[in-house]
Amino acid sequence: MVVIRNLLPLAAVLLVALTGAHAEQTQPRGVSSSSHHLREVLDGATYDIDSEFADFDKISNHRRLQNNKDNNNNSGSGGTTETAYCNTWCKLKESLGLTIVGLLLICIAPCLMWKNEGRHVNELRRIDFCKNEAQVVHNADIPSDENTGQLVHFVGKVSVDEDSLDLHPGPLNITSPLPKALIVKRTCMIYQKFEQASQQVKNDTIGAGQQTTTTYTCREDWTPMGPQAPSLPHLPNEQNVRGIWDEVVANSGTPETASPSPAAPELPPNMPPEMAALFQQVDMTKAPQAIAVSKAAHVGGFAVTKDLVMAEPAVFQSEWMPLPAEMVPEAIEEIPELRKDRYGNLTTVEEGEQPSNGDIMIKYEYAVDGFDVSFIVQQVLAESDPETGVSAHKFGVDKGRVLDEKCCGKISDDLGVIWMVRRGRHDLHDMINMAKEDEKNVTKILRVICWVLLVAGWMMLFSIFTTLLSTLPILGALGNAAFFIVALIIGTVCCCGVTAIAYMRYRPLLSFGILAIAGTITGLVFWQMDEAQAASAAPSPAPAKALAFLADDMDTIMTESVY
Repeated sequence: MVVIRNLLPLAAVLLVALTGAHAEQTQPRGVSSSSHHLREVLDGATYDIDSEFADFDKISNHRRLQNNKDNNNNSGSGGTTETAYCNTWCKLKESLGLTIVGLLLICIAPCLMWKNEGRHVNELRRIDFCKNEAQVVHNADIPSDENTGQLVHFVGKVSVDEDSLDLHPGPLNITSPLPKALIVKRTCMIYQKFEQASQQVKNDTIGAGQQTTTTYTCREDWTPMGPQAPSLPHLPNEQNVRGIWDEVVANSGTPETASPSPAAPELPPNMPPEMAALFQQVDMTKAPQAIAVSKAAHVGGFAVTKDLVMAEPAVFQSEWMPLPAEMVPEAIEEIPELRKDRYGNLTTVEEGEQPSNGDIMIKYEYAVDGFDVSFIVQQVLAESDPETGVSAHKFGVDKGRVLDEKCCGKISDDLGVIWMVRRGRHDLHDMINMAKEDEKNVTKILRVICWVLLVAGWMMLFSIFTTLLSTLPILGALGNAAFFIVALIIGTVCCCGVTAIAYMRYRPLLSFGILAIAGTITGLVFWQMDEAQAASAAPSPAPAKALAFLADDMDTIMTESVY
């Protein structure tokens, strides 16, 4: 046993020496090795605490970057690697910032929860207003003058009759107007390079230091957002070219060409371009994009305007079809680089070849009429079009003002405007039920988000303690788990408390009814427990003594049986 005890330190030193030699070969210069610290401790060397907690501001502005130039040619799209090391002192300063962010989340999340509960109640009131006030139009082809200015519910098919539709005049317009089309759009895309990042984090065995290795790679994809930056931020050798994009813009024929586009919001770098275009809402009225909506669209006797079609894309723009190939021009005289491929698109990519940076593709799509739509809207008089003059239909639709009355009509709340438009045939009852279900789902999602923010805030508030505990290998993981459980409990209690108070504010009858039922059940439980405790504490009665004459009779019987 003594021999084994003496051999254990020697084996540990040999193991650390082997791993330390391997780490010295693979570890970049300037990055401290955790195994090296462990070997010094086992060898009896003094562990320099001051070096671990040195002011990291003096070392490359909190970062040690290493550009791995050898990785540029490892793949066809190239790549580079940046390694950043943050020691214990740096992590403590980061945890201080997280503590401040946690305090802000703890203060903001309950306010958001409160607003969400109030919003939910107001939305339900708006839906109930539609249920009580909407007039049912049984035949959408014959609207009544009496319903003008009121909420109405009607169902019908979207139709453009015999009207034909095309885009703005220009070289990129379709060859002939398209009949039975509600919407026609042209989407211009360019093949560009995008930066993609992936991170690997390695924690030190001793201390709270952390090494983060970020690898940047390049990928190429089609995007409708137009030409991207000429060079990528972390891959300066990767260049984007505009190709013939400027010529396409000049020949698009869109009248809004000269108007500047608003600045696009910042999005995560790894998001696909098509998804990024959805979040950034590509403006189809800006060149070289184009969209046209039929001015003859209507549902029965109600005109359907372009504003309504653009405001409800899930209803009117959910099903797109490629334009017939014969309506796409074979070639553009002003832009000879464009040609029509077998899918009916205009592109600069040659048949059978892969797209290259700067290539252009133009897609033509349309949405056909003839589908059913259900409405709960305000019936108004149709406005005349500046180009076509008086509308062919007398009535149009608009959002209705919601004035909810309380206290027998003495008080009225202005809850804004509302309309409901859904694809398919739905009666008034179904429309109201679907609106309530959608609102409940939105409220639940927002509640979960606020709860996550609250728990994350409490976890960030304890980040200074988790950072200190992470200096020790085992206590770090246990401390993180313990503080997460504490943050989960406190965050959940705060979430339930704020929700309960919000219920008392916005739903007093329901909340006090629930409290009354809960109080009654609690009182009955405690009453039954007191009764059971009183019954168990009562003294048990003494056994009854046998009567003397019964005892004498028993003695006589026993004597006779013996003799």
